[in-house]
Amino acid sequence: MVPEVNPAFIIFAAISPLLIAFIKQSGFSRQVNALIALGCYVVIGVLGALLSGESLTLENAVNLIAVATVVGRAAYSMVWNVIGTDTVTSAVGGDTTLIVGESLDTRITDATSLIKG
Repeated sequence: MVPEVNPAFIIFAAISPLLIAFIKQSGFSRQVNALIALGCYVVIGVLGALLSGESLTLENAVNLIAVATVVGRAAYSMVWNVIGTDTVTSAVGGDTTLIVGESLDTRITDATSLIKG
């Protein structure tokens, strides 16, 4: 793994889930949208290798694709999939936590989808 990655690339990878939300379609299955996201991370990693000034080798591209995927997925799980949701405790039993509301990612996908589900 490359020990030094451009901080601008890390920031771009962190906001990339929102950009991917514009490409995903609400009418597609979760598996298809996951493949779309993976393809986007590959493109982001290759662009990162090209723009970093390093030679475009498989090693450089794979390292940056891995960084983009890990950072993007972490940002998605911790931030973009949480914004707009809330947790409530179930009235029955009181020990079950429910997630209510749609995340920012889901709202963007629904608003920009050409193929509605």
